[in-house]
Amino acid sequence: MIEDIYAFSRMLNRMNENELRSLLRVLYMRSEIVVKRQEEQGEKVDFAGMMQSLFRDMDTPVDLGQLEVQTLEEVDKPNEIHITFGESPLSSLKMGLSTSPSQEKRSFSSMDDNYAVGPLGDLTLRAELKRRHLWLTERMCLSDREAYGMNELESLLELNATIQSFDSKTSIIIWYANNAREKTGLLYAMHLLRSSENRIYLIETSGLYQQLFNRPDVQYDVLHTGEILPEKLLAMWQVCSEQEPLSKQERLQLEQDWLELSAQPGLLRMMENGVIRSLSEDALDEYIMEKVRELTPNWEPGKYIRAARIVGEVIGTSSQHISDVFVEYRLRQLVLQGQLEMDGKPLAMRYYSVRLAEH
Repeated sequence: MIEDIYAFSRMLNRMNENELRSLLRVLYMRSEIVVKRQEEQGEKVDFAGMMQSLFRDMDTPVDLGQLEVQTLEEVDKPNEIHITFGESPLSSLKMGLSTSPSQEKRSFSSMDDNYAVGPLGDLTLRAELKRRHLWLTERMCLSDREAYGMNELESLLELNATIQSFDSKTSIIIWYANNAREKTGLLYAMHLLRSSENRIYLIETSGLYQQLFNRPDVQYDVLHTGEILPEKLLAMWQVCSEQEPLSKQERLQLEQDWLELSAQPGLLRMMENGVIRSLSEDALDEYIMEKVRELTPNWEPGKYIRAARIVGEVIGTSSQHISDVFVEYRLRQLVLQGQLEMDGKPLAMRYYSVRLAEH
């Protein structure tokens, strides 16, 4: 029996990585059970004693995997899991649905990668995911590259495993707007869920917004779900909560769409007549140059224009939902190609300015 911190430390040092992860998951789930019992039933649980018992018996041979399964069976599983593409729409959705019934039976998850740019392929394979991760990391501006690099491959692979491990009785609701990032993310999510028996529901936010909130005198086109206020997301949920899940045929079509899209060689994806198109990574370059030419007369001759100003102009005037990081990357490429000249250091868009090159 483990009786002090020193024996506990020795036991931890002997455990392998999988055993340690399993132990942490057990601790999390047991604490969750205690919190829910005390909140819902007012039941007094000796949590400290429960934890001490678990730790003291760690030197007794035990199958931690089986213990984890047993503990998981005690945890209340959510009835619904809501998936968004990005942290901003996730936060708005959580806030909006916080006042709706059965909140305690609802869970939320975000697929936060920008699926509109970079190579795709079979992202369930480590080699393919690493190829994509490296491509994106190398092209982030220097100040942002470290932040992206913190999303290590293990966490990205863990996302895949999490999506595929949802309990089959849980309904999955996927929120997405009609842009390349979210729609490509939707197809990837459907690929990850291809073998699941879950009921899957889709809420296409940009089209639904027009139906519910646009009037003849007020027209607003939603480019991404993160634009929508929480109370309007709640209204969308109230309209869609009784809809039918995707049919088997609809699911198969979305899965096939992913296979076709992920095999295309383009590194930039944009919407064209409601369809995702794969384009070369320089497809935006002429549009960026057009905005630089439009802004140039507003500056004194020979003066440089802040990179952030150009990026904002491109994003603000485009009919597409485009990543500011990707636009800034292409701005630096135009400098390297000699079409633009730079003043400052390309550590991030706020640190440098550009102007049309003098030929």
